[in-house]
Amino acid sequence: MANFYTDNPDLKHHLTHPLMEKIVALKERNYTDAEKFDYAPLDYADAQDSYDKVLEIVGEICGDIIAPNAEDVDHQGPRVENGRVIYADKTKENLDACRKAGLMGMAMPRRFGGLNFPITPYIMAADIVSRADTGFENLWGLQDCAETIYEFADEEQKAKFIPRVCKGETMSMDLTEPDAGSDLQSVMLKATEQPDGTWLLNGVKRFITNGDSDIHLVLARSEAGTKDGRGLSMFIYDKNDGGVNVRRIENKMGIKGSPTCELTYKNAKAVLCGSRRLGLIKYVMALMNGARLGIAAQSVGVSELAYREALAYAKDRKQFGKAIIEFPAVYEMLSV
Repeated sequence: MANFYTDNPDLKHHLTHPLMEKIVALKERNYTDAEKFDYAPLDYADAQDSYDKVLEIVGEICGDIIAPNAEDVDHQGPRVENGRVIYADKTKENLDACRKAGLMGMAMPRRFGGLNFPITPYIMAADIVSRADTGFENLWGLQDCAETIYEFADEEQKAKFIPRVCKGETMSMDLTEPDAGSDLQSVMLKATEQPDGTWLLNGVKRFITNGDSDIHLVLARSEAGTKDGRGLSMFIYDKNDGGVNVRRIENKMGIKGSPTCELTYKNAKAVLCGSRRLGLIKYVMALMNGARLGIAAQSVGVSELAYREALAYAKDRKQFGKAIIEFPAVYEMLSV
């Protein structure tokens, strides 16, 4: 049985960093959760043991399920039917395995059903998942969008949405539009406030990773007549409320298991997250800080995969009567 955590001793270096003891004490609030939850750690050593055991589970699922499924996922890919995304069969299997293992909402507090992981072991898990299937890491890693809800939403919204993420519902961040790629100040998706305090969203989003997710964070223009970032707010959209359809999935060179969608919003009901006008200048900036760590972990994971594939090939491939790893030029490229 393959295990993508235990077969990579470099990963454990991060868990033993000198700052981890302080980080864990802060995250665990001096281990007071142990009084309320039987799976909360009693002390630093107990916390480290917990992270290690959970990462072993991540490594086992990645080695035995997600990695073997990756080729089938790339060949089949997701598709659109009646405005909804249908994942590849093996993607569904991957998600089901992660849900059953409790690997969704890993960084969320225990009171919402999460594991309360610090960012270090969570990003280690993202690294491992990316090595198994870089495209699947896009879907699994978007659970980190719940951090924005936890940081900025009100208590009612936290109680409604975060437990659902911890149980395995998927998320997306709907930012980009046809005329607003890197220039998010130009976002024009229209948000109109209703008498009951909810909002209706109308417009188009494009290049949205996992765009048919269960819960969306949406950047939209709440202030009529504005044209810059100060007129944008952040909203939470629940797919159960309807109003958003997938127009198409982009045809990409790689990471095909992750659907990159164009979305149409037609009177889609949403709720305001945090305060008006801070959608881009505060909430998206915070969201992107977490996303950058996830993308960095994704790049490390796929680099680990590429290196191992190259090394195995160099040992197996023979030319002039010997394995090509024995040629100095190849050996130098692969030396560690």
